[in-house]
Amino acid sequence: MSNRLQVGIDFSHRRADLGLFTPDGQPIESHIACANSISGYCSAKRLLLQALEAYHFDGLDVSGEATSYYWLPFFLQLAADPDLAHYDPQLFLLNPRWVHWFKKCFAQDSKTDERDPYYIAERTRTRHPPATWKPQLDVLPLRFYTRLRFHLVQDLAREKCFFSAYLFLKASAYRQLRPFSDVFGATSMLVLSRYPSLDQLAALPVDDLTSLLDELSQHRLPDPKANATTLKRVAEESFAVPGSLALPLQRVLALTLDHIHFLQGRIAQVEQWIAEEAQNHPGVASLASIPGIGPVFSSGIAAEIGDLHRFLTPPKWDKRRKRYRSRTLRDAEDAIAKIAGLWWPRNDSGDFEAEDRHLAKTGNRYLRYYVVESTDRMRQHVAEYQAYYNRKYQEALTHKHKRALVLSARKSIGLFVGLLHRGEAYRPKET
Repeated sequence: MSNRLQVGIDFSHRRADLGLFTPDGQPIESHIACANSISGYCSAKRLLLQALEAYHFDGLDVSGEATSYYWLPFFLQLAADPDLAHYDPQLFLLNPRWVHWFKKCFAQDSKTDERDPYYIAERTRTRHPPATWKPQLDVLPLRFYTRLRFHLVQDLAREKCFFSAYLFLKASAYRQLRPFSDVFGATSMLVLSRYPSLDQLAALPVDDLTSLLDELSQHRLPDPKANATTLKRVAEESFAVPGSLALPLQRVLALTLDHIHFLQGRIAQVEQWIAEEAQNHPGVASLASIPGIGPVFSSGIAAEIGDLHRFLTPPKWDKRRKRYRSRTLRDAEDAIAKIAGLWWPRNDSGDFEAEDRHLAKTGNRYLRYYVVESTDRMRQHVAEYQAYYNRKYQEALTHKHKRALVLSARKSIGLFVGLLHRGEAYRPKET
């Protein structure tokens, strides 16, 4: 057994709760509360150095739960501290799910900040994570941008759903008859924001309404007369709005529409930042060479995967040959798929084995989002993935599109890993 000090840290907004333990799990300090600040870090560092010297430890293992970003400044300080470098500090970042399920191995205990450091340190001591945490400061800027874009896209989707609910009250047939190809297109938004009631437009002769729509669209509608005819039908088929509700509805729609435009502008700004930052990451260019993906989605995948080398170390136990072997790209692919939640756990007991295997959908939701969205575009531009998607679509009995898409996404991870490892552009398979 290596003689290394075991440290568990439970992070929160205000505090970092530490526990110091011997290599066999005996407590040296079962709980020490430090502020989650630079002064708190200095206090924790003094305690670590005192324990390392007093007990003559050869090294330092520090484990922390990945709670939001509360852990990041503390870990960055630990990784860069020259006073601790002599003790070869190994940092381990644990998924809170790991600790939660690990605690179920023990008798019921209190869920407190005083007890959590023990379970965090014990999880690492008894089941050592395969790889240590590294700062990856070159990847973090791109990751911050791509996660911000994900956040804004989710906000935009929520605002559009909110807008659609009130749009039904204003014109219940608008989304059913679709007078414009895109409800949130420029011309559609102008019509909805400028006219509190569609009855005003429906009262116009078709030729006048056609001219108005042609002018609002800046002559971009291919058939404005057809749009005008459909818009009049919308007014005829929609429920009448009571006069007392017309103004509040229009105000809600106008303000929500302003917010939608604001979010679209912020997304465009973030995508520009992503494009600029992506120039510092060769792996993004390799992924962006795949038809249909583009720099934004390739940046999201590259930023979340980070350094591919961490998935190729340390050696893996070969259950068939009963010995350790080097990890392969397939091992890295499987690990990344699990991180993204794109795998289907087995469920069996005794003679029973479940026929249905449900998608895990746990882990890194950012990686899962960018992989699935990229695959949705690949199937429209890459013949191999189009054929695979179509085959899985035909095999599925229910939820055909979703099932075919996630299966195609799982397949695409192998391509992403290969391109990142070799650092080369995509080459379609020869037919």
